[in-house]
Amino acid sequence: MKIKGRFFLSMFLLSLAAFIHILVRLVPLPMRTNTISLGLYCLVIVFWMEKNRQMILHRQVMTNLSYIAYLLIGYLFIRTLKYEFVLSGSSLDRYLWYGYYIILIAIGVFLFFSVLYIDKAGQEKVSPSWNMLFLLLFIFSLLFISNDFHQLIFTFPQGLSKWADVDYGYGPGFYLMVLYCGAIVLGTFFIASKKTLDSRNAKNIFLIFLVPVIWGLYTYLYLIKARAFYWFFVAFKSPEFNCLITISYVESLIYNRLMPVNLDYGRFWHGSSLDVGIMNRSGVLYANNKDWDFSPSLIRKAASHPVLVSKDCLLQSARVSNGYTYWLEDLSFINAIKDRLRDFGDLLAEENELLKAENRLQRDQASLRDQLEICAFIENALEDKFLALEYSLRDLPDREEDFIQAMRLPTIINVYIKRYANMLLLGKKSRLVDIDELRLAIFESFRYLNIFNIMTDFLCQGQARISLDKILLAYETFEDILEKNIFTMEAVFLSISLQGDFLVFAMEIDNPDSRTFRGTRLEDGDLTLDQLIEEGSLFVRAKIFLGSDFYDY
Repeated sequence: MKIKGRFFLSMFLLSLAAFIHILVRLVPLPMRTNTISLGLYCLVIVFWMEKNRQMILHRQVMTNLSYIAYLLIGYLFIRTLKYEFVLSGSSLDRYLWYGYYIILIAIGVFLFFSVLYIDKAGQEKVSPSWNMLFLLLFIFSLLFISNDFHQLIFTFPQGLSKWADVDYGYGPGFYLMVLYCGAIVLGTFFIASKKTLDSRNAKNIFLIFLVPVIWGLYTYLYLIKARAFYWFFVAFKSPEFNCLITISYVESLIYNRLMPVNLDYGRFWHGSSLDVGIMNRSGVLYANNKDWDFSPSLIRKAASHPVLVSKDCLLQSARVSNGYTYWLEDLSFINAIKDRLRDFGDLLAEENELLKAENRLQRDQASLRDQLEICAFIENALEDKFLALEYSLRDLPDREEDFIQAMRLPTIINVYIKRYANMLLLGKKSRLVDIDELRLAIFESFRYLNIFNIMTDFLCQGQARISLDKILLAYETFEDILEKNIFTMEAVFLSISLQGDFLVFAMEIDNPDSRTFRGTRLEDGDLTLDQLIEEGSLFVRAKIFLGSDFYDY
């Protein structure tokens, strides 16, 4: 139900409650008017509470007003229970009477805290020292509940059994409670008045005092029993009128915009000069600019990335509660600046292109020199292998089996040239090469051996960066042994490992070429090579001293 509908329904319910009170006073009817009034007023208070939940933007203020609504319902419930269902003068009747005061004090405290949040941001809190008011509220509540034992609030000189028949007195706690309530009421009025004077609604300051004046006038006329207002007192009994005064005072604060509410958004929307539109979850569009005609799917798409709807217009949107908001970004000014910069930058662009072309030419010349140097370096280092490759490819036999056999050596040499050159390039700057490069080179040679039906097995243990000279020495040693036995070998097994300052590899070749076997031990600088032929297999163990020319990681 909309807010206006709840308001008119609340007015009807209040009028109905007043009419029932007057009707029962004129015509004795068998009905409990306080009970009926309780139900009608509870509906009004619930409508008011729901209206606040829809309008109040500050969460803590909304919570405080909800507590006030619950307390008002409890206030009317106690009144109904006391006068309709509980025996007058009983102990329960006395405790319900105490409850009146507890609820009224609590309403004042929550109303004061609602006023404290005036001008506070949504997540801003009030000072924790104000929570002392809740502690005092708790203390006074305990004093009221236990008054029968200490009589610090109300005194009963004739005893509790005759409390309803004779006059009762007031203890020191009662006067402290009056001071406490007076401070809360004055504080509420002072803060609300000051904030109103500081706002744009200073002309409505009279509303802050109008409601308390009406309540004071009602109380005065009620106490003197003014006969001219008899039927008004019948229609609106004191507890019911107190509830209406509380609600009216809160509404006066809302009307003066002391509490943040979502009122007049429609008027603000239509009066705004912002070119902004909104779309609800059903895809219904609202926009001040009637020329805007965008599909809901396009607006949803623009939430993830802007959509260019024309040369000078960029559609953007964002998710909001229960829908989307969308707007157009004018790119005409930016495009005009781009055009001017493009015109002014033509000459600079031409000069930049000339400079870039000159720089590219210099870089290309330097790169060409580097490539020529690298090619000359590789050619000198692998000159003997190029010659061996050229020699091995001469006069290849026509018979397929002989051709395959003859291609063993050039295939292995070709792999060696490629991998050797790659290691030279990698070690040209840092002079250190990862042992994985040696492992990959050997693995590729073994892969080609498998094509010629030669069994292979390879194990490489350890991770290190080794100097270029030492890793090339290891690769040359491996290649030399492989080439000498390439035409006869049937299987080859190799294991490489790092042992202290040495790179060690053990190699076994089945059916080696004994014609190429030269001695059992060879020492050449950092290389120590042991060879042994036994039972048709060649066993090779090589150790290369690394010293400090490697980095183990």
